[in-house]
Amino acid sequence: MSARSPFSRLVVVERTGSTNTDLRRALSAPDGLLDPGACGAWPHMSALRALTQTAGRGRADHTWTTPPSGALTASIVLRPLVPADRLAWLPLLAGLAVTRALAPRLCGTGWRAATKWPNDVIAHPVPSAPGLAAVPGWGASRKLAGILTELIAPRAHSGAQARAIPDDRCGAAAVVVGIGINLTQPPGRLPVPWAASLTGLGASAEAAAAAPLLEDCGRHLDDLVSAWEAAGGDPDGGDGVLGAELRGTCATLGQAVRVTGPDGVIAGTAVDLEPGLVLRVDAGGGSRRVVVAAGDVSNVRGAGAGGVGEKARGDCFGD
Repeated sequence: MSARSPFSRLVVVERTGSTNTDLRRALSAPDGLLDPGACGAWPHMSALRALTQTAGRGRADHTWTTPPSGALTASIVLRPLVPADRLAWLPLLAGLAVTRALAPRLCGTGWRAATKWPNDVIAHPVPSAPGLAAVPGWGASRKLAGILTELIAPRAHSGAQARAIPDDRCGAAAVVVGIGINLTQPPGRLPVPWAASLTGLGASAEAAAAAPLLEDCGRHLDDLVSAWEAAGGDPDGGDGVLGAELRGTCATLGQAVRVTGPDGVIAGTAVDLEPGLVLRVDAGGGSRRVVVAAGDVSNVRGAGAGGVGEKARGDCFGD
C-alpha cells in the first residue's frame, strides 16, 4: 500500500457473499475463537472490499442488501489495545469515522451527515433545505450507511482480562467492522423508503467514488481508534473531546424515540450514550433512567436536529 493509505493490507475481490463472513472465517480457529496465526495475514487495519456483495448481513441478522454496483461494501479488521469491556464503543466510533468521511462529500447538497444509534449513518436536511417527504420513524432523514461490528474473542478472555489492556495487537481481541455505504443507486434500487445514496442527495459522481471514500473511512477510523486507545478505551477520558464528538454527531440524542429490542419496546427521550442508549422515561409524574444495550430506534415524532451538535450542524466538515 502507499504511504498515504491507512490500511496495512487491502484486498479487493470482484464478488463475495459477505466480507464480514469472509474475515470471520479467516480470523477464527475451528472452535470459533481467535486464531493467533491469522495475525500475520490480517493485522490491525487490514481490509477486504468486495465490488459486489451477494449475502451481506446487518445487525441482528437483518439482510444487508446491496446492488451489483453503486455501493461500497468493505470490512476492516481492528485489534484495539483497549480493555475488552470497552469494545462496545466500536460501532459508534466506526459510525463517526464514516460520518467524518461523508460530511465533506455532502457539502453544498443541503444535507449533513450524522450518526443514528446504534449503527447507522444518516443524512439530515439542513434547516434551509426543503428535504424529502417524511417517512414514519425516520422523518425527513435518510440512511446512507450501515455498520456491522463482530467480535472474535481470544482464547483467554476471563473477567479480569476483560478489564486489562492487551500487551500486543496479536493477543488482543479482533473486531471486524463491516461498512456498507449507498453511493450511486437511484431511488428505485434502494431497499427501503428511508434509504438514500450520495448521488441521490445531490453529491457528484466524483464525491461518490468508492475507493477514495474507503481510504477516507479508514483514515478517520485509524485516527479515532488511536485517540480511543490513548484514553484507555474511555472516550470520556483525558480531555473528553472524543466523547463530546460521539455525542455531538449522534442525531438520536434529544429525540423522543421508541426502541424495539430483545426485551420488548421502550419509549423515552434519548439523553446520552454509555455506549448503550440512555433514555429518560417519563411515567406517573416522575422519570427514570433506562440504558438500552441494543435495538432498532424509531423517532416518535418528526426527526429534527435533535441533539446533533455543532460538528454535525455544519454543512461541511471533516478534512
